[in-house]
Amino acid sequence: MPKLVVKKEDGTLLFDTNNITYGLVKSGYLAYSSSWTRRTLKSAQLDPNDGANWTASTSVNDPARYDQMWSFTVTNAKSPIVFIVGSGTLNGSVTSGTSITFHYSNASTSTKFYCFDLMADNIAGSPYLKTYNSAGLLTFNSLQTPLNIVGAYTPPAPTAPSGAWGVQNAYNGGVSVSRYAGVDAWTIKMDCRFDVALTAGVEYAAYLPWSRGCGYNDFQGPTPCMYAVLEGAYGRVGGISFMFGASGGSTLTQGTAPRPVGWYNVPTLLPTALIITTANLPFPFG
Repeated sequence: MPKLVVKKEDGTLLFDTNNITYGLVKSGYLAYSSSWTRRTLKSAQLDPNDGANWTASTSVNDPARYDQMWSFTVTNAKSPIVFIVGSGTLNGSVTSGTSITFHYSNASTSTKFYCFDLMADNIAGSPYLKTYNSAGLLTFNSLQTPLNIVGAYTPPAPTAPSGAWGVQNAYNGGVSVSRYAGVDAWTIKMDCRFDVALTAGVEYAAYLPWSRGCGYNDFQGPTPCMYAVLEGAYGRVGGISFMFGASGGSTLTQGTAPRPVGWYNVPTLLPTALIITTANLPFPFG
């Protein structure tokens, strides 16, 4: 098979057309798109494993019963991956025609995204270098800014379950931080974060290929309650952070006292975040 291999002066690999090459297709700030309502069990006597027994909260006086989604849309993507700067946990994506919309909870208008996809021959301009494999598929296009992974990091495992209820810390050495998103006690939610220090003054973005979920028992609102949380990873100036935060549209079990405040059923299988720097990436783009 014909191929092109390019290396730097120090001998390190720059790109190899035998490998999958990703390029930047879009960057910008996440924007508020919708709110996903949490679900409560209609009656304590009903089977919680039956989805029909859960109902959406409709009380406008309980803002914590829904979770804001912050989103962006990319079109004509084949296999996109997203790196973010600033907090956020991916709650999935929705495909409609040729568009894919990514939804993040625990984010804000300050959260930046960098979306990469398989390089394609659909960008105007010249001069350029384009390479193709023996099947005629484009493998590199110099008109696209390439994805350059500078590192990877795996977070620490959760602490061992303790006490009769099995309460944990989501990360060994992690810190639980309140997230306030409204005007009353119901809007306070909890994150667990673990910070990783990298080079000072450098802005990083992170991508988590897969994430974990667990439960958090929260005593901050008018009534103790347990809700589901999801894991995310994001970059910032000087490092990256891992976090668990409220899952959009989570089940919400109220009156959970005397179960202690804390994190429950945290999986011990650990994901690895990929890391990039953003200094040479166009923003906003696409």
